[in-house]
Amino acid sequence: MDFVKLICVKKTLFVLLALTTVSTAAADSLGLHAKYGRTFAANSSGNFTFGLDYTYDLDAQSAVRGGIDIDPDLIGSGLFGLQGDVAYLRDFDGVGDAMYNIYYGGSLGLGFATGSSSNVRVNLFEVNPTALVGARYFLTPEFALNAEVNVGPDFLLLTGSNGTDSASDTNTSFGAGVRLGINYRF
Repeated sequence: MDFVKLICVKKTLFVLLALTTVSTAAADSLGLHAKYGRTFAANSSGNFTFGLDYTYDLDAQSAVRGGIDIDPDLIGSGLFGLQGDVAYLRDFDGVGDAMYNIYYGGSLGLGFATGSSSNVRVNLFEVNPTALVGARYFLTPEFALNAEVNVGPDFLLLTGSNGTDSASDTNTSFGAGVRLGINYRF
């Protein structure tokens, strides 16, 4: 019986090693970024977020990027939140060279924040699809700086509860933002 367990453990480790190798081989770039976003809604202010992103090249001109952000003031609500987004990026044909490129794409972002005071609990959910345009400048073949702007609608759901009482509200507004980052290509 111990021999069978040993074989199962070896097979499991082999599969995990193979998946890790494939995952690492497919890793195209890892980056750090800072974003400033502004939602144009009543009582809303702009805010900064900081995060990590991972970009996977689909082919020579397109990529998928996923990112996660820490947001100390989600949508100006005063609540600490987490945000994430998935973006499709495509280089403009014929624009750029080995030193830089210009890209466009679309992104779907999600955000969540929660907070409580006394017996009141507040939750804020955000969904924001955006269109984006950006530029990437390569310092070396591995390191690149990028800057992009994005615009799109912002859908918010706010829920609150106080004991047995609860309420919710929704808001749709328009937002815009700027994202600055540095990436390392594997």
